Amino acid sequence: MPHLPESLLEIIINNLTSNLDRNSASLVNKQWYRIDRNTRRTVYVSNCHAVVPTRVIERFPNLRSLVLNGRSGVVYPRFVDNDWDGTVDPWVKVMSERCPMLEHLKLKRMVVSDQMLQMVSTCFRGFKSLVLCSCAGFTIVGLSAIASNCRNLERLEVERCAVVDHTGQWLRRFPETLSSLVSLNISCIRGLINPTDLSQLVARCPNLSTLSLRKTVSIDTIRRILMKSPQLVHLGVGCTLQNTQTSFLQLSLSLHNREPIQSLTFFHRIPTMLIHALYPVCSNLVFLNVRFAASLTIVELVNFIKKCTTLRRLWVRGDCIGDEGLEAVSNNCKNLEDLRVFQGGGGGIVVTEVGLTAISIGCQKLKKLTYCCSQMTNSALVTFSKNCPDITRFKLIISTPKHPDHTTLQPFDHGYGAIVESCKDLKKLTASGLLTNDVFLYIGMYAERLEVLSVPSGCESDAGIEYVFNGCKNLKKVEINTFSFLDDALSAHIYDY
Repeated sequence: MPHLPESLLEIIINNLTSNLDRNSASLVNKQWYRIDRNTRRTVYVSNCHAVVPTRVIERFPNLRSLVLNGRSGVVYPRFVDNDWDGTVDPWVKVMSERCPMLEHLKLKRMVVSDQMLQMVSTCFRGFKSLVLCSCAGFTIVGLSAIASNCRNLERLEVERCAVVDHTGQWLRRFPETLSSLVSLNISCIRGLINPTDLSQLVARCPNLSTLSLRKTVSIDTIRRILMKSPQLVHLGVGCTLQNTQTSFLQLSLSLHNREPIQSLTFFHRIPTMLIHALYPVCSNLVFLNVRFAASLTIVELVNFIKKCTTLRRLWVRGDCIGDEGLEAVSNNCKNLEDLRVFQGGGGGIVVTEVGLTAISIGCQKLKKLTYCCSQMTNSALVTFSKNCPDITRFKLIISTPKHPDHTTLQPFDHGYGAIVESCKDLKKLTASGLLTNDVFLYIGMYAERLEVLSVPSGCESDAGIEYVFNGCKNLKKVEINTFSFLDDALSAHIYDY
């Protein structure tokens, strides 16, 4: 379409919200490439080791939002050493010189220093959003610099990071004029929090919709915040402080008189009285995350879930829910679309193929599944493939490496073959357990839309990975437990993608 004016082409390309669609548009001709280059505002780098920062800035000089991922997030086993995390230093230095209009930065599994956070807070004058997930290397000093210097901050989320505040005063670093916060997650910052500072910060931010708090915040403080902030719809709470029965009762009553909470996350120790106090929010919950909850019994969790009939996303640990709990999910959460069952803290009750089968029978709208279990069978995988054909992400982690079907002692070729054959929209697959080259043949034959493949237990030989490369033409990322015989197969297809 060379006759279209450039102004119209800009409108067309800017209306493409998917990075994949924009990537395709940029290949039409040089003009489309140039327009995409100059108008692309959001860039996602899935592996910070795969590209240098200068190349990203040269390709997209006007970016406003950057997402960087470090090492692999595969749970078992790790594909790289723990010390192979990427450092954000070179990225921040390059962007401070060549991309001063940066507004949003999300870092996952990376090394971040206080010095770099200080640079972010001072070099990007319009900076609005910082998300740190599973990052290391920084302290409360760096976060205080962000709070103090970023006058238009909308989003500050610190998740699964080890940070300690010994003073309990860092929230005072937010300017008294700041009223733009939309999301605040400080659940992993250890130490006491001044309840007055927290309440005042929340009260002057009328658009704050997401708030996740540390376990040292009392129930009375949470209640006062909820009363002053009716716009909150995403809440994260934990509790280790001593609270009276009256406090829990008042919290429960306050939840009846406000707009409904749609998303709820439990952190740390969860008293039974807190579970009961939050019953009023169950009927409107869309997302429930109890992955980080401690001392939560299966009975308490099952009783809570039974009231969450509108749930669409559920994240939970296997030792907190068990097969019995998954059967309750199957019976009560018919609209569930995203289920993630993570590994437990060690020992105790675990989930098996029984829970997976139950979920497939009752939750047939499921699209995303992460399932960490102790054992599995081919028949359960076949049943799942028949009942949940709309799945787009299937991640199965079996605790014992190269564990076969425990009933037949056969590899899982047939089970995974049924998954890739029935689930036509499958884009992400993690396959663990005992596998042979046959399963890779099935993947190459049927998984036409597969983009990400992770195989923690490895494959038999070059032939297996050859099947995948020859059949999966949309493949973007492959993680396979490395063996020397894979070198030839990888080298032969390195230019195919």
